Amino acid sequence: MRSDNQSTVEPYLRQHANRSHPKTWLGRVLVVMLLIVMHISPALVQAVLAETGPTQIVNFDIPSQPVGSALNAFADATGWQISLPTKLAAGLTSPGVIGSYTPEVALQTLLSGTGLTYQLADTNAVILVQKSSMGAVPSALPSQRPVVSGEPPRSSSKATPKTVKVPEIVVKEVRERDDAKTYVAEESHTATRTDTPIRDVPQSIQVITRKVIEEQRTYRLQNTLENISGINATESTASLYDSLIIRGFAATDRSYYRNGLLDPFAQFMASDTYNIRRIEVLKGPASVLYGQGDPGGIINLVTNKALPNAEYSASTTLGNYNFYRSDLNATGPLNKNKTLLYRLNVAGQKANSFIDYANRDLVAVAPSLTWLIGSRTSFTVDFDYMRRWTNDPYGLPAQGTYLPNPNGPISRKTSTTLGSFSTFNRSSYRVGYDLSHQFNDKWSVRNAYRYSIVEDDKDNLYAGFDSLDPDQRTIQRFQVLQPVVARRHAHSMVTNVVGHLQFLNMEHTLLTGVELRQEKTDQFTFAFGEAPPLDLYNPDYSLRPNPFDGPRISNVGDTKSVGVYMQDQVTILPNLKFLGGVRYDYVDQYQKFTFAGDSTKDSLDNDAWSPRLGLVYQPIEPVSVYTSWTKGFQPSSASSVNPDGESFKPERSTQYEVGIKAFLLDNRISATLAWFHLTRKNLLTPDSNPAQAAQGFMVQTGEQRSQGIEFDVTAQLTAGWNVIAGYAYTDAEVTKDNDPTLEHKRLANVPYNKFTLWSTYHFQEGVLKGFGVGGGIFAYTDRNATIFENIPTMPGYVRVDAALYYNRELPPGNWLGAKGVNAALNFRNLLDQRYVATSYNGSSSFFFGEPLTVLGTLGIRF
Repeated sequence: MRSDNQSTVEPYLRQHANRSHPKTWLGRVLVVMLLIVMHISPALVQAVLAETGPTQIVNFDIPSQPVGSALNAFADATGWQISLPTKLAAGLTSPGVIGSYTPEVALQTLLSGTGLTYQLADTNAVILVQKSSMGAVPSALPSQRPVVSGEPPRSSSKATPKTVKVPEIVVKEVRERDDAKTYVAEESHTATRTDTPIRDVPQSIQVITRKVIEEQRTYRLQNTLENISGINATESTASLYDSLIIRGFAATDRSYYRNGLLDPFAQFMASDTYNIRRIEVLKGPASVLYGQGDPGGIINLVTNKALPNAEYSASTTLGNYNFYRSDLNATGPLNKNKTLLYRLNVAGQKANSFIDYANRDLVAVAPSLTWLIGSRTSFTVDFDYMRRWTNDPYGLPAQGTYLPNPNGPISRKTSTTLGSFSTFNRSSYRVGYDLSHQFNDKWSVRNAYRYSIVEDDKDNLYAGFDSLDPDQRTIQRFQVLQPVVARRHAHSMVTNVVGHLQFLNMEHTLLTGVELRQEKTDQFTFAFGEAPPLDLYNPDYSLRPNPFDGPRISNVGDTKSVGVYMQDQVTILPNLKFLGGVRYDYVDQYQKFTFAGDSTKDSLDNDAWSPRLGLVYQPIEPVSVYTSWTKGFQPSSASSVNPDGESFKPERSTQYEVGIKAFLLDNRISATLAWFHLTRKNLLTPDSNPAQAAQGFMVQTGEQRSQGIEFDVTAQLTAGWNVIAGYAYTDAEVTKDNDPTLEHKRLANVPYNKFTLWSTYHFQEGVLKGFGVGGGIFAYTDRNATIFENIPTMPGYVRVDAALYYNRELPPGNWLGAKGVNAALNFRNLLDQRYVATSYNGSSSFFFGEPLTVLGTLGIRF
């Protein structure tokens, strides 16, 4: 059975674990945090107040034209000095800008779609560079007049060269537009908590942009992440949960982030992509910046942000299995000066699935408001609401799915639920803010906070497969009732300070940060029972659930944590870069477990240091050779029982990684080849003494290891031709356990080989202009179902997907008043292959892959 509360719920009374008292160093950590906040806050408040002064608004009338002449017109209108090398401007056209804007917003608009961005050299003086060059570069010397495209700036006796960094708010807006146009991402914030080129990160980081999501029509996170090597799903596509494996190890609630903040309930809501701009996956332990977490890596969802120019779009999707969905997107300014911006994303879905009674209905709304307080300060408030109505499916036995059954194969649509009596409805709420300020071209600060709630409806009732009778057609089922509303909530806050400086003739990017978290379960109550047996070959979904006569079980939990971290990115030589960082975490857990009226309370304090070291060498500019070492940790559960009464140590993970990254053809091709060796230690295993094991006692002797090779590519080979592909060889096994029969067993749901390829082509001219085609192959070799039973491995499979597109730009003044229309047909499992996609969370319960699924979409843009 699933257990998505903060610990594994055990239906037996347990002994109390000794409560550790807070360490004396906790006080020191809090003092350090207080000093940092006291030091930062006055400066930040003062800077924000300074930014709220009068903002320059200029009336622009610059039509679409070559970039060079457009920038000259901009310089004439603003008095800004612009430096642009001739070779960067060759063949580029600016879309122009017409209306009243701040100079910053107008310049961003002029550069939209050109592949260029700017860096501040001085007040009202900028340098234009390619997007891939957004790191520190020597500035131009400001002159007394605008600089014509290709003409070197005149020198000034008062000016001296200095290093500059792109303002954060500029970087965000430019990247937002690019993610909807290309598969290739050049920068990532997740890997370092700074905007760092991917080529300079000594660890594997993969990015899926909005364009991939839209062209594949993947509404669920687990479907989208199938494009990345080394990631596998362990749930049905109709499930309420995201259950994934990264580099051989399960991604629990500690692996999901949203805009850099922990999103502990995302796993329980099957994240929808309706408001996602890009997905960044950092592979390997990430505790150096994100604290406690799983060894495989983290998944960071980056949401849509408000834009200064008005844009509106709507789409409707229809599909088989009674699939109906509508999406709305709107963004733009709320005032004339375009300093107050909004974004609104809305999605509604009414859908069944190929599994009987497994509905997939949802409503989602995500408004956000951004205040550009000045050219260096932005403040965003966002909210997210999602509700899912489901009948969460459980799996089927091996006999009849992929193993022979004398009764024949089981139908893919067979459900093990209670039919219309089952329901599993859940809602989530998120509200937060993000404040960023750049003090000058060297120092910046970010403070972000989010409050999250997830609620399960009262009287949720679900059932699933428990065991198969000897006739191999009748299954015994369990049933679970949640008699009261289950409510969990979380707070997450992070404060980062980033500085750029020179020391010993080397450039340093320093990061210091403090993170505070709390996750609390107010009440999670449920009752177990036996459901009526079900004939898999003639299911009777009218069978009512049995009465719940057994005792109720409830769990209350509260976890608080604080983390302090530091990181230095050092440019030793122009082609040699070092990354080093360390984080300290303190975690306090409390749990109260009640069974049949008897309660036990458990608490546990854990702390850990998590370091990372990495080195990047670039023999030529497009190629990076890197190596890294990093450690992670995950606290043991407070409810786990040690025979000697002592607290368990945190689980520890260590990764060694070596790889090569390449950005070729003017950054139109991004490729990463990585070898990794990842170990996971201090795993809890049942006590070797049978008497103590029967009482639930555990010992900390388990160890698992995963190693392999991964290759990921994203490319825009020509105008209109995009590719995303990945291959992974993963060898993951148990290396130590109290049960010797488990040693050297392959970890569940991890294929030795996984290969994915997806490509689209949109015709750019001729009679087919506006049309496009797409297709992909998703291939897996055999996988072990579970390490605890001797079941034959699940066979591998190959799935083929395809798509057809039509996009048309409409002329101005058309009767619709629209900018463009689009249509798409997406085919998933085009050949209608019958295959088993996964075992449920490493058990002997199995899910079929989707049969042929067709989605037709019509969209319009204003």
